[in-house]
Amino acid sequence: MTAPDFPHPQVIIVGSGPAGTSAAWPLVEAGVRVLMLDAARDDALPAPPIGSITTFRRDPARWKFQFGEDLSGVRIGGDHSPKMTTPLARAMVSRFAAENALVARDFLAAGSLEAGGLSRIWGAVTTPYDDRDLSGFPFGHSELTPYYAKVTQRIGVSSEGRLDDSTSNDSLFPSPPIAKIAKRYRLLRGFKGFHLDVTENAILRQRKNGRQECAQCGLCLWGCHRDSVYSSEFELPTLKTFPNFSYRSGAIVKRIFFGDSIYGLQIKTALGLESLTAPTIVLAAGTIATTSLVLGALERYNEPIRLLTNPVAALAFVVPELFMASLPERSFSLGQLSHLCDLRKDQYAAGVLYSADALPLALFAQRMPFSRPLSLRLARALAPSLVLATCYLPGHYSRSTMRIAAGETGAKLSIDAEPSPEAKRTLKEAGDVLSANLRRCGAIYLPGTLRISPAGSDAHYAGTLPMGAAGPLGCSDIGELNGCPGLFVADASLLPALPPKHCTLTVMAIATRIGAKLADRVRNPAAYR
Repeated sequence: MTAPDFPHPQVIIVGSGPAGTSAAWPLVEAGVRVLMLDAARDDALPAPPIGSITTFRRDPARWKFQFGEDLSGVRIGGDHSPKMTTPLARAMVSRFAAENALVARDFLAAGSLEAGGLSRIWGAVTTPYDDRDLSGFPFGHSELTPYYAKVTQRIGVSSEGRLDDSTSNDSLFPSPPIAKIAKRYRLLRGFKGFHLDVTENAILRQRKNGRQECAQCGLCLWGCHRDSVYSSEFELPTLKTFPNFSYRSGAIVKRIFFGDSIYGLQIKTALGLESLTAPTIVLAAGTIATTSLVLGALERYNEPIRLLTNPVAALAFVVPELFMASLPERSFSLGQLSHLCDLRKDQYAAGVLYSADALPLALFAQRMPFSRPLSLRLARALAPSLVLATCYLPGHYSRSTMRIAAGETGAKLSIDAEPSPEAKRTLKEAGDVLSANLRRCGAIYLPGTLRISPAGSDAHYAGTLPMGAAGPLGCSDIGELNGCPGLFVADASLLPALPPKHCTLTVMAIATRIGAKLADRVRNPAAYR
C-alpha cells in the first residue's frame, strides 16, 4: 500500500534503490517529512523458480526461467553477465533507456525504474572500502565505520569469519571446488601479493522482517523466492509505517528547476506532467539518471563528463579431481570467495570466485570450439569442477563519457566508451597473477577463457559529481552540489574514485551519513547558516 502524499515535504528523495532508502532512514527516524519518488509501476514482474537447483535441473520447463516464454533471452549476446539474461533482469531494465532518452555507443548501460532498482538483480557482494580505497575521498574508513555498521545491521549481511581464521568451517562452502580451494589456501599460507577471503554477501542466515534465511537452493541467479538476498524494495513497507514518510510510485523525474528558496521537480506520471517543490532534494536515481538531471538543471549541454566504471574480465578454472563428479544437491550461485591481486604501481585488482554448478550449461558450451552436442556434454562433465572468477580494475582505467543534448521533448542522453589498451593489458596481468596463485590452491586455468567484458558491463557507474571537487559538477563531503544549496546527490555519482571492490555497500554507508547530516541540518537550521 502506498502512503498518501502529505503537503510540504521537507525533503524529496528521488529513487528507491539502496542509496535512496539508506538516505531516507536517518531522516525519517529524526521526524523529517520525507517524500520518496519512485518510477516503479504496479506491473507484475516475472516470478523466480521455487524449489532447489536439483529439481530445477530436472524440470523440463526450466527454459522458461532461463530464456523467457518468448525465448527473448536466446538473442542476448555472450558479453552480458548471466545475471542480466534472466527474464526478471530483462524486465527490470526494460524501460531505462527509453525513459532516459539514452543512446549508448560501445557501452553496456544498465539501469532500472522498478522498486529497489538494480538491487533486485545484483550480486549482493558487501565489501567495505579500507583507507587505501578511500585515499581520494574527503574522509577515511574511521568516519564510515559507524555507517557501515548501521547498514549491515539493517539489511542483513552474512558474516562467516575470515578464511585465515583457524576456526573457519569448510562446510561454509556448499560448492566442492570452492571448498577445496579454500582449504588448500588455508593450509599453504605464505602467499605474496595475493589474498583470498570469504565473500560477505547481503543474505540472511536467520529470518528477518518477513524474509527467510538462505536455504542454499542454488537458484540465486533467477531471483530468490525466499527473499534471502537483500533488495532495497524490502525496506519500503517498514518506511511506509512512519507518518512522516510518503512514497509515490509511477513518478519519473524529468527535470529539476530552481525556485525562490526551493527546488522544483517536473515529474511524469500516468496522468501527465506534474510539478512538486521542496527546500531540499536528494537525488539517488543511480549515477546515469542523477547526472543527467543535474546536467539538465545546470544547462550543461554537449559537455562530455567523465564516467567511471570498473574494467572487468572473467575467466574459468577447473579443479581436476572433481572432473565428471556428481553435481551437489546444495548450491549457492552468488560469490563465495573474494580475491585481491597486487599489481604494479601500487595498484590492485579484486574480484569474486563463483561455483559453476548452478549456472546454465549453455553458458559454457557456447564458448567451446566444438559442435553443440559435444560442447554440452563436455560442459556437463566440467560443471562439478568448474570455478568462475571475475577481475575488476580501479575506475581510472575506464575511458567513458556521458553528455546530454537539448531536445524538443527533453534532454537526450548519450554515453560513449573508447578502447583502453592499458586496461586490457592490466586485466591480462591480473589474470596471470590470479591463475598462478589459484594453481597453488589446486585450480587450473582453462586456456583461452579469459574474456574482457565491454565497458559498462560491471554496472558500477560512478564519479560524475565527485565529493571534494571544485566547480559546479562537484559536491561537498555530505553530497551537496556546489553552488546549489539544498540539492544533494547520494548515489555513486559522488564517489571521487572507484576502487576495484564492489561499491554498493560503501554507497549505502555514505548515503546513510548524508541522511544523518541532513537530518541535523533540517532540525537545526540556525547552526548551518
